[in-house]
Amino acid sequence: MTDQQGQIQSLQEEICRLHQQLMEQDALASIGALVPGVTHEVNTPLGVSVTSLSYIQDEMKEVEQLYRSGELTEQNLKDYFNTCHEVVNLLDKNLRRATQLIQSFKSIAANQAVAEISDFALLDLLRDVSTSLRHETKRFVKDISLECDGEIRLVSDAGALIQVLSNLLMNTIRHGFDEGADANNGRIDIRCQQTDSLLTMVYEDNGKGIDSAIADKIFEPYFTTRRGAGGTGLGLSIARELMTKRLAGDIQLNLEVDAGAGFILTMPLDLR
Repeated sequence: MTDQQGQIQSLQEEICRLHQQLMEQDALASIGALVPGVTHEVNTPLGVSVTSLSYIQDEMKEVEQLYRSGELTEQNLKDYFNTCHEVVNLLDKNLRRATQLIQSFKSIAANQAVAEISDFALLDLLRDVSTSLRHETKRFVKDISLECDGEIRLVSDAGALIQVLSNLLMNTIRHGFDEGADANNGRIDIRCQQTDSLLTMVYEDNGKGIDSAIADKIFEPYFTTRRGAGGTGLGLSIARELMTKRLAGDIQLNLEVDAGAGFILTMPLDLR
């Protein structure tokens, strides 16, 4: 082997190492990017809970004063009980919401931090991803439609699948919709179908779509239409690499969607 060949091989190995490092950094960055949004989302129900608790404490003091003064009437007591029921229901709803957000974030962070095969319910994973990214998607999308049989289970790399889905959702938000778009009109649909030992997942949005002129380039590393606006060109490239290398599957652009962008993901249900 000549010196030049040795140098070329060393450069190729360095490029592969740097690419892998970028993938790992992107996964960690996606976790970090969730923190501000999740914090904001959790603060809302917690704030309502604190206000509700303060209100019921004031009501309790007022009823106690009426009781001690001998002025407590049956109507006062009925009104107090009604208020208690309303506030307790409000507390329950908001604390459950905060708990759900925190659990979803913990699940996402734990799965993305490691690469390992585990047994999990697909619908639960889809819900965790959509909940954790809600602070991003709600700007343009009122709701994410999940059409998935709750009985579908995978023995696979949950962290890799989470990263793929997160990249698709963020790709929709960054490229599919313009700022100021009406969130009531935005739509993201995820449909899952199990056929024997294979899972097929169809992802579609009704955004601006993908220009046919660049359709054959979207999975190329570092290709982006938002170079001057913070785009790295790694999102879909990483999604394909994760699908093929860690999930033993594939991801293809669906050119037959009526409007917006669509992707078809296929992968085995069991990687053992």
